[in-house]
Formats: sequence, structure tokens, C-alpha cells
Amino acid sequence: MKNDKPENILWHDAFFEALQLEFHKHKDSLQFIQNHPLSKEALEMDVLVIKKEKGAVINKNIGKIFRDYNVFEYKGEKTSLPDRDYNKVVAYALLYSSFTPIPVSDITVSFSVTVHPRDLLKYLQDERGFTVEEAGCGIYYIRGDAFPVQILESKLLPPDENVFLRNLRSNLSKEEVIKTTKAYTELKPFEKKNVYLDRLIQANQIIFEEAVCMSEEVKQLFFRVAEKGKWFEERDKKTSIEIAIRMLRRNRPIEEVVEDTGLPYETVIGLR
Repeated sequence: MKNDKPENILWHDAFFEALQLEFHKHKDSLQFIQNHPLSKEALEMDVLVIKKEKGAVINKNIGKIFRDYNVFEYKGEKTSLPDRDYNKVVAYALLYSSFTPIPVSDITVSFSVTVHPRDLLKYLQDERGFTVEEAGCGIYYIRGDAFPVQILESKLLPPDENVFLRNLRSNLSKEEVIKTTKAYTELKPFEKKNVYLDRLIQANQIIFEEAVCMSEEVKQLFFRVAEKGKWFEERDKKTSIEIAIRMLRRNRPIEEVVEDTGLPYETVIGLR
């Protein structure tokens, strides 16, 4: 059975947190500003990342391009990056340079996308005469624009180095849920407002429910988020049966359902 997932997940706040998680080793060197206004008019950049100390070296694959001021634009998992949006964000960066004022040479522009930007890359090369360079898994450098530009195709980023951006999406596997949760809890204590985790659970509720049976970390975190009243009341036999029914509807093997829910084999057989 097709996994029904909520539409219109508000990913942008989670992206803001994911960026901070990705650069956690450089938290003392970088300042993150969300929805930074360019002027009194309705012009905003998704995220502005500023080096707290000018010239600080950022040893992170998605931060090697960084200068002192770094503009980020995020596109959701179903949203493409057309050339007009690319040009708009570059224009925002130019306006920011003008309003601040900050030298153009101190600014970079980054785009984070899930949908492969095939048409955009073709446009940049064929119509703008720019060079596109693959600088690593899921990282494309655009050479020739007013600023150093990179496009991050998040689902292709290295899973061990960019777990938070790579997994900012729906359709995660149980293994990805467990890995992301473990990485998150190692960096941050639980807080009542967990925007990143809240969005992941919204988009991957069934998988999170199944992962609860496989990982104590996921279980503890999931139940804490559930205390807000959004997802679980408590993990009891009734909930296990509901999870088992969903797994069976997705044609999961009986043995896997038994292992993941802890229900007796005979009980699971009777649910088919």
C-alpha cells in the first residue's frame, strides 16, 4: 500500500536548523540568520551565514566555498530550481552588498535542492557561458557568476558528512531515521521545540513508528516529541498492532513485522 504522507511540509525552518547541525564543529565561527531582510520591502534571503571572525577557515565540504558572508536559498523536496529563481537569489546577494555595504568579493551564494537541477545547469552553461564543476558528491560549483556559487543536491551528499541536509525529506528508510536521530541526539539535548525532528516525523511518521522498535534512541526521542500531543499517546499493545497492520498493508514480511513490533507470530498472522 502506498505510504500516505502529509502534503505541504514546512521544511524551511528545519533547513535552518539542519544547516546549523551540519556546521556544528564551526558554531563558534559562524552566525546564522534566518529570513534576513534585504530592505524595508518584502525581500528576504532564506538564510545568511556570517563568519564571526573574518577569514575563519571552514573545514566542511559544503563550507569550503565560504567567504565572510554566505547567502543560502532552500528548495523543498518537490520544488525545482528554475533559472529565474537562481537569478533572483544572485540579485538578492547583489542588493545585500549594496545595502550593507559589503564588498561583492566577501559574498558567496549557495542553493540547497532535492530535485536535480538539470535544466538550470544547462541554462547556466549554454546561455550564461558559466562552467559547472562537480566539487564532490552532490556539490556543484558554478564558475563565472558575480559570486562563488554552489548548488547542493542534498540527497547525493555524503551520508556520513551531511546526514542532516541529506535526510531533510520524506521517504526515509528506518536505517536513515535511526542514523539521523542518533546524530541529532549526540549534538543537541532534547528541547520542547525541535523543528528539525518535528518536520521529519511529519513527513515520515510510519517509518518513525517502525524505527521505534529498533532503536532506543528513536524510541525516547519519539515519545518526547509525542508529549506535545501530535503523534503518540503511549507505546502499548494497541499501538503495536496499529503499526503491524500498516506494515502488513505495505507487504512487509511477517518475520520483519514480528521483530519490529514485538508481537507474537500468531498475533501478526491473525492481522492479515
